[in-house]
Amino acid sequence: MTNQSSRRAGAVKKIFTDYGIVIALVVIIVFFSALRPDTFPTVGNFGSILQANASIMFIAFGLMLPLIVGHFDLSVAAMAGFGGVLATGLMSKGTITFWPLAVLVVLVVAVVVGLFNGVLVAYLKLNALVVTLGTQSILFGAILWYSKGAVIYSDIPQSFKDLGQGRPLGIPLPFIFAVIVGFVLWYVLYYRPIGRRLYATGGSPDAARLTGIKVDKLTVGAFTCGAVLAAVGGCLQVAQVGSAAPTSGNEFLLPAIAACFLGETSIRRGYYNVWGTLTAVILVATGTTGLFMLGAQTFVQPVFNGLVLIGAILAARWDTVKALIARLRPTPPAESRPLAAAGAK
Repeated sequence: MTNQSSRRAGAVKKIFTDYGIVIALVVIIVFFSALRPDTFPTVGNFGSILQANASIMFIAFGLMLPLIVGHFDLSVAAMAGFGGVLATGLMSKGTITFWPLAVLVVLVVAVVVGLFNGVLVAYLKLNALVVTLGTQSILFGAILWYSKGAVIYSDIPQSFKDLGQGRPLGIPLPFIFAVIVGFVLWYVLYYRPIGRRLYATGGSPDAARLTGIKVDKLTVGAFTCGAVLAAVGGCLQVAQVGSAAPTSGNEFLLPAIAACFLGETSIRRGYYNVWGTLTAVILVATGTTGLFMLGAQTFVQPVFNGLVLIGAILAARWDTVKALIARLRPTPPAESRPLAAAGAK
């Protein structure tokens, strides 16, 4: 009987451990639905949440790939912002009238940026945080230079806007794109040899090299693919709102970081993973939307994102936190121990 109860408790604990983020999302939905039953639990509201945050899903995927190989890319949000501004500017200024070609130009630029970051980090052994922080600054400067500090909104083809505003069968098209990309990444990372090599590289680059894995090439590839995914997210963002602002990208970095670290705590615990990251984006967006419906002010969103990020890091390092608590807990006086032992007899 005791063994059966222990097995049940272990199974319940495993469910909460592996799918805690999904359970938290359900709890948040139920909580805000009870408080705002007329406005929160509606198809329109959930559709808006998925549509507005699909671009962050792409940016989070772009950040996740360098994290898997053990590096941090601070430039993904700026890459998204510049990609959106460049694509919109090319179409608005009449430089390129065929929007797929404008997006292709953005993707080529993203490849160059990703290669630049990857080569400096992998082959020149520069610190990834410093390199990508510099790239971020360069990209923000490029945004201001290209947009001249003004919002770009004129002469954008409606077919391009439909990419961000379409809702086939009521499902936002950008979210469909994010799920498709998520399935591709999931298949590559979980079921292809290159996925195992990427995780091995992030686990221990030296050990990976000893097994014959080309660590440097994989690192460059992770930065490059990450930049491309971020650029796609930026294009979807401007397609959704129908314009590109010079401040584009500033607000994307913290939610993407929070999603990656929060996603690491569930579904495939201890590893940056696709479905954990995607679910985390939805969780953070659902929480902030619910708070806004309750009348919260705009400053609540960055505060909420920051708290989620800190909470995610603590959850991922929970074993370390428990060990610290155990060390800080006062020990009983030495003279009381024999009495306790005698009482036990």
